[in-house]
Amino acid sequence: MPPLNPEVDSPRGLPTAKKALTDGAPHSLELLSNTNPESDMKLKSPMSTTNIKVCVAEDEQRVRVFIKKGLEQQGMSVDAFESLDEVQAALATQAYDVLVLDRLLKTEDSVFSIPMLRKKFPRQRILVLSALSDVVQRIQGLEFGADDYLGKPFHMEELISRVKTLARRHDEQSKAGNLIEILDIQIDLTTQKVTRATKSVDLTPKELKLLIVLASAPYKLFTRPELLSRAWDMNFDPESNVVDVSIGRLRRKINLEGLKPVIHSRRGLGYSFLESENEESV
Repeated sequence: MPPLNPEVDSPRGLPTAKKALTDGAPHSLELLSNTNPESDMKLKSPMSTTNIKVCVAEDEQRVRVFIKKGLEQQGMSVDAFESLDEVQAALATQAYDVLVLDRLLKTEDSVFSIPMLRKKFPRQRILVLSALSDVVQRIQGLEFGADDYLGKPFHMEELISRVKTLARRHDEQSKAGNLIEILDIQIDLTTQKVTRATKSVDLTPKELKLLIVLASAPYKLFTRPELLSRAWDMNFDPESNVVDVSIGRLRRKINLEGLKPVIHSRRGLGYSFLESENEESV
């Protein structure tokens, strides 16, 4: 993305990123929050945070570490980056419940990138953080596609609450729509349709069932007998190669060229949908 031209690219007469910073808009760590992530903050909530995975985009290192530490102390899994390029690469390889996106990333106004992110990752929940936080600027961020917009300075408790709310909404929407969504893959259990990077993937009923079994438990290693039992609902001869043949066909359809492979094999053990970084597929 070309750098934002502060004199040209500020839409609707909004103050530019450069002007907001030079006019003294709060952007330092000291002004971000009255909450110390090292404190004994105990936030009670009916929703568990241990399964929430968050991607944070913030170019100021001290702020990035501050946010990451505060969310992690609530039990969330957090990956933090300083550029949009790194964020896009992460979203293409990991499934996140929420993207916390700082609006002013170096010379870029990241709000202008939200439509592109929406096109690539249509169901990604996005929370924008910004010192550009008057009502017109917040409305602009929401109109560009953000799910939520939090101005700086902010309280860590509020950021945590908003992240949890978006994660819950993401989970509820997936369940309500009978949708399995991982990375750029969507499996609609109602319509029995599968898409990858917005492109339709034509699967046989058995391939679809096999994909649903694998995708229902990312990173889990399924043995051949397990897949025979769950995808075929029958007791096949364990020596049969029906699983390997079906996996091979499914791989050719879903592991598209130029996209991250999602179906992996472990020699002599079985198959998984996604794999840990310390594992090697064959």
